[in-house]
Amino acid sequence: MSKIHTPSSIAVTAITCLAIFTAAGFTSCKKEKADQMGTTPTIGFNLGAIMDCHKEQNQYPSQITAGLEGTWVWTSNTCYWTGDSTFTPDKHVVVTFTDAGVYKVFEDSKIESEGTWKLSQAGPDTWSIITEKPSAYLNGYVYLCKNEVVFFSSYIDGCDYYFVRR
Repeated sequence: MSKIHTPSSIAVTAITCLAIFTAAGFTSCKKEKADQMGTTPTIGFNLGAIMDCHKEQNQYPSQITAGLEGTWVWTSNTCYWTGDSTFTPDKHVVVTFTDAGVYKVFEDSKIESEGTWKLSQAGPDTWSIITEKPSAYLNGYVYLCKNEVVFFSSYIDGCDYYFVRR
């Protein structure tokens, strides 16, 4: 013998299912803020390979500008004056660049620097960015290769900061 479902029992079942799927949907679609993104494992980087890739893929300044747009997470840095060592970041640093020329640098979820930025020619086929306010992480030449960017300042006894796109 089969049971007859009343309209009220069907409605209760439908509302219950709807509530469960709605709750699951909201929790799975939650977006992270740029300054609260998860950490990235520290990895060394091959500066020579990134420089070669940069020269091949970024023939024009507009390609570099467009390539920088997005969110970047600091994963390591190298300071040649310390014996060619790659260091693990001691802070969680996230940088965002927008197509409107605005940048933000978050250091442990606090603003380290923010303002406007623009690409500047530092020499033949060599580019750096100029920021409205100084940032320890964005100094030197920009070498961009796909989802990697290095801010190369070891040529002036600084450190090279390596970021990956998120």
